[in-house]
Amino acid sequence: MSAPPVAVFARAPEAGEVKTRLAPALGPEGAASLYRAFVEDTLHVCRRAEALDVELWVAGDAAHPFWSRVGAGLPRSEQPDDLDLGGRMAAALHALIAHAGRGLVIGTDTPTLPAHHIGAAARALEAADVVLGPSADGGFYLVGARGVVPPIFESVRYSTPFAFSDTVRAARRAGLGVATTAPWYDVDTPEDLALLQAHLAVDPEAAPATASALDRRDR
Repeated sequence: MSAPPVAVFARAPEAGEVKTRLAPALGPEGAASLYRAFVEDTLHVCRRAEALDVELWVAGDAAHPFWSRVGAGLPRSEQPDDLDLGGRMAAALHALIAHAGRGLVIGTDTPTLPAHHIGAAARALEAADVVLGPSADGGFYLVGARGVVPPIFESVRYSTPFAFSDTVRAARRAGLGVATTAPWYDVDTPEDLALLQAHLAVDPEAAPATASALDRRDR
């Protein structure tokens, strides 16, 4: 079975619009610069994950010059701006499933995510109806589905420690088989940033663009 396509959710790295919780530590420009590296590393790891077809699903300005450079050659869609996060993920999965029968959606908050976590999620969809990648903050860094868009995106408390558990509960209520991949960590807060810096100090190749951005900042 061919690998499912993966939609990468991202937005242009404009100061004051991305990684705002990191702005107290990095400043708005510094947070935007770091997020730019997050996008680059996420796209890189998705391209390395078992030959997945990668698509960009952009929030905000899909014509921003950043996408012509970083997303060159990738299919690009706009996230519906009249929907909440759950609705936007459902819309992306609907498009992927209509094209390939199954699909994955991933965000850009886990720049050090290993490629094999994404590969494991792709393989899980050979048997499971839904796959989730739990994040350390109680959310999830990845969601995938096959066959039809599952009814798992409503009444989920996104951006809280309950997002993952709410989603699993919704899937099980619907009688769906759920698989999970190994947990990983998001980078949203100054505490997360400290973990990221410690990780990249010993393994900069885990997220080369991010490691380079942090190194430039520290000089």
